[in-house]
Amino acid sequence: PPPLFTEEQRADGLIVLHIIGVIYMLLGLAVVCDEYFVPALEVITERVGVSDDVAGATFMAAGGSAPELFTSFIGVFIAKSDVGFGTIVGSAVFNVLFVIGMCA
Repeated sequence: PPPLFTEEQRADGLIVLHIIGVIYMLLGLAVVCDEYFVPALEVITERVGVSDDVAGATFMAAGGSAPELFTSFIGVFIAKSDVGFGTIVGSAVFNVLFVIGMCA
């Protein structure tokens, strides 16, 4: 499909709309994590009976990597593409370099 905006319109300030959209999506993600993800993890850890440290190291990591896992499964088994390998390698590099770097 043809682009909605011309190159001149994008250069004249459409980037502001993109930035506002990204900020809106990040705020939405924060709300979803606060309202659903963290309380669900708290219920799971209470029922399983593990400490907060173990829950943070296992369940939080699994929940954070689940979208990448499902993207890989869909890419490999349904779309029959190489996106699975790239997703795994890319997320591993990001997790090792960025996340550990920010924690240090």
